[in-house]
Amino acid sequence: MNTKDVLKRFKLIFSDLLCHPLFLLELQNLLSKDLSGKQDEFFKILVTQLNNINTFTVQVHKTDSNEILKGMDKTFYSIHLQRSQFNIRIIIYFLEDRVPLFLCAFNERAGKRQTDYTRYKAVLDSRLQEMLGDEDYE
Repeated sequence: MNTKDVLKRFKLIFSDLLCHPLFLLELQNLLSKDLSGKQDEFFKILVTQLNNINTFTVQVHKTDSNEILKGMDKTFYSIHLQRSQFNIRIIIYFLEDRVPLFLCAFNERAGKRQTDYTRYKAVLDSRLQEMLGDEDYE
């Protein structure tokens, strides 16, 4: 899949979703680097997971290997997009229990504190506040 096709597909998928701008940059970087040559497989899983998010909303953690992040002040969901070639995580938050906000994307590498998302706590809180327009956010 060439770069032009990847970007076109990327825009089509995320055009109607509420995404933090840095989430989009993170995902674009993953597509151009870590997922290079694996984009078709990634997009198949992504579409499935987006359907899961839309269908199950706050129960999405009961599908596939998705999970609710523990140790956080708010309820964030880790959406797993995994194959033998990659292990991408997308972190989302549901507004009013039904509207997903896409906050963060990264490639979780084996042996790198797999279940510890606490290092993302400040990032997630900050991005969520930005998206919600929190007056206390500077």
